[in-house]
Amino acid sequence: MTPARFQQRRLGVVIFSSLAVISGCAAAGSSGTARKKQPSSRLGTKGTPWTILCIELSGPERVSRVGDLANSLRNTPGIRAADVSVGDEPDGYARLYYGTYFRKTEKKTGKRSIPKALAQDMELIKQLGDASGRRYFLGAMVVRLPTPDVGNPAWDLAKANARYSLQVAVFEPTEDFWEYKQAAADYCEWLRKKGYEAYYHHSIASSVVTVGLFGPEAVIVRPNGLADYSEAVRTLQRDELMQHNLLNGGVYYVRDEKGNRTAMPSRLVELPKRAAASVP
Repeated sequence: MTPARFQQRRLGVVIFSSLAVISGCAAAGSSGTARKKQPSSRLGTKGTPWTILCIELSGPERVSRVGDLANSLRNTPGIRAADVSVGDEPDGYARLYYGTYFRKTEKKTGKRSIPKALAQDMELIKQLGDASGRRYFLGAMVVRLPTPDVGNPAWDLAKANARYSLQVAVFEPTEDFWEYKQAAADYCEWLRKKGYEAYYHHSIASSVVTVGLFGPEAVIVRPNGLADYSEAVRTLQRDELMQHNLLNGGVYYVRDEKGNRTAMPSRLVELPKRAAASVP
C-alpha cells in the first residue's frame, strides 16, 4: 500500500503538531495496557471519544493504590460503576478513568463541545472527598480515550537500542479517524515488506513511524556551531519514501512568511524515554 493510498484510506487534512521528541509524546492517558472493556456511553456515537482522568499515581504500589480508589469510586452514590476503569501504563503510571464522552469540534471556531453529561460528571468527580474536606480527584482532567496499542511488538521503537531514528510519518486522530495506531502499525509493516528497518511508537496524541537506528554520530556539529545530520542519515533521506514526514499518509506542507509552501521533511528523533530535542 503506497502512502497515497494510506491518505485515501486513513483520512484527509488535520492540524499538524510536530513530534520533535518521541520521549515527550506519552501524554496523560496513553495506554499500552488499555482497557479491554470500553465504558458505556449515553451520548451516541458522533464526535471523538474522551474520558475523565481522575488521578494518576507512580511508584511500586501505584496499581494497588489506584485499584483501591477505583473500588471506592464504584461504590460511590451517583457513580456508574461500569464506567470506572484502571490502566497500568508503559510510562510507569497507573491511571483511574471514568466515563466516555463523544465531543464534536465546531468547524468555525475549532472549539470542542462539552456534553452536559461530561460537565456534570466532572463536577461530581472533583467534589468527591473525605470528611476532613480533602478532595480525592481535584486534579481530574478530560483526556482522549486511551485505545489499545497494536503492531508487531518486535517493531516497537521503545524496545530498540539506539539514540536516534528517522521519523517518516505521523498519524493523528481527527473527528472521523480514530484508528491512528492501526494506521501506523500498518504503514510500519508495509515499509518492512519493502525492506526498510521500520519502527512505530504510540502515544495518546499520535503514532509515529520511523526508519533506521543511529547512534550519537548521526548528529554532527559544523564549524559554524550549527547541528546537521551525518551522511548516513542524509543518504536515507534521499530515498523517495524517506524524504518527508508524512501526516496521515500524505505529504504535509507549511507556509513561510512569504506564503511559500515547503514540504515537511523527515527528521531525526530520539528514541522513547530519552529527554532531548530533535535536530530540525
